Amino acid sequence: MDGLREPVGEHPPRVYWMRRILVLIVAAAVILGIWFIARGLFAGGDAAPEEPAPDSSSTTSPAASAAPEDPSRPCTGDDLTLAMTPSPAEVTLGTMPAFDVSIEHTGGSACSLATATDGTELTVRSGDQVYYSTLWCTDDAAIPAGEWILQPGDRETVQATWTGQRYDDSCSVIAEPAAGYYWAAVAIAGIEAPEQQFQMVG
Repeated sequence: MDGLREPVGEHPPRVYWMRRILVLIVAAAVILGIWFIARGLFAGGDAAPEEPAPDSSSTTSPAASAAPEDPSRPCTGDDLTLAMTPSPAEVTLGTMPAFDVSIEHTGGSACSLATATDGTELTVRSGDQVYYSTLWCTDDAAIPAGEWILQPGDRETVQATWTGQRYDDSCSVIAEPAAGYYWAAVAIAGIEAPEQQFQMVG
């Protein structure tokens, strides 16, 4: 026991005490380190994982960011494709030429179309001479009234007609047409179909 209290050796006692103190400090540090490691392992199993904070830049849903479609908006040339076909391509003089007008919705969203509106017109010409226009004869039912809500892919057909007579701009009949080739053009609500040729025969 005296050797513990009073170190014996070739060095002064102070050296042995410093060594003992150093050993005690190292042992205490090792014990303390083991305690912290064990505490972390046992405590970590009970802690709930932290959830990442919501990203404010991605909280807007597609439904909220997309404007709702308005099917009552007027159709435009970007929505519709019109085509006209003389029916028949050869018409007997004295009879009424007819023209089948195909309307196809080739756009991406619903829209509304009405024939009885500005920009709807049927014209017939021969060369540079206009024989008939619905703008001259506003009371004519050359293009029947129709109104639709069109979805992408929808098709409608109307039939336009001409009396087969030549008019002036006051809608007065001024002549009977002669046999030959004529051109018809139609537009509905300002959307035009390509002009088509037909023949009047005797």
